[in-house]
Amino acid sequence: MRLLLTVFLLITAALMPCAAVASGSGSGPHGPTIPPDRAGELISNFDELASKFDAKVCAECHEDVYNQWAHSPKAHAFSTERVLQTWRTFIKQGLDREKNPDWSGEYVTRMSIKSHCLWCHAPVIKYATDDLVAEIIDTIIAAVDDPDKGKREAAKGKLSKLNLDCYGCHNMFAVKDGYWGNSSEVDAIYGPTGKVDPANHGENVPNVTKTIKSEYLTSVNYCATCHHGCPDSVPFWQCKTLYTSYVENYALKGGKQRCQDCHMPKVDKDTWADHSFPGVHNKDFFGNALDIAIEAEASHFINNYKNELTPTLCLNVKITSNSGHGLPNG
Repeated sequence: MRLLLTVFLLITAALMPCAAVASGSGSGPHGPTIPPDRAGELISNFDELASKFDAKVCAECHEDVYNQWAHSPKAHAFSTERVLQTWRTFIKQGLDREKNPDWSGEYVTRMSIKSHCLWCHAPVIKYATDDLVAEIIDTIIAAVDDPDKGKREAAKGKLSKLNLDCYGCHNMFAVKDGYWGNSSEVDAIYGPTGKVDPANHGENVPNVTKTIKSEYLTSVNYCATCHHGCPDSVPFWQCKTLYTSYVENYALKGGKQRCQDCHMPKVDKDTWADHSFPGVHNKDFFGNALDIAIEAEASHFINNYKNELTPTLCLNVKITSNSGHGLPNG
């Protein structure tokens, strides 16, 4: 079991973006990822961290887009039952039992979850002190393991304040290597056009003074940041992800649609892209992703032991995927 855990962690480490090691900030690869000269910006209070870039501020001018996001999986990327159960298992059955050093030579600890999981599910973790990350980890464990249902629900409610929100997508991940490379301008909001519409962010949104155009937002590589996460040096056959499935099974076979074309559709060129991110959770969207043809033939099953003839249906099921990647996937 120990060997399997070691192999798992080594593989996981190998699949992390190189920038995770090379960011040169904080205390080691699992420390804060903001530059050392901005260490004073690190936050030790949970509620202060959750409110640093509160998406509700964006709703004042972008109400429709905010409501779409608020009902999407992205708005609950940190606190669903499945995610919390997975993290609890990774922490308790993986990190807590691992005694070997990671790729940097440092010993694996619970803090490893910051650069393995939390940065995509709650990018604002970048501004958390190590003590606050430790508090968040304890809250994750409580949300799953606490014998008191009330305390479990309270822990889930607390964690629900941290999710992938507007600032994460439109700043931290909005330029290539922006998160780990600290290349995004902290006081900027990035958009595919760069236009300030309908209001001036600098006057209405705390901590934001400018809007910058980023064509990277419209590329499939933008989505690959979290839905792939492997360095360019790692061949696809060693790192099978949603992105590699899209490239190998769709794009390289002539497919022209980008991730955004399906999962962020626009009614026309002058409207906002859909921020509800339709996927398998959307019945109509998922129904269009597959064609299912079923041929049924009445027959009989002969039970020689009981000398009985049982009516039976023989089914021939043909499933055709219309998706740009393998199903299921994520």
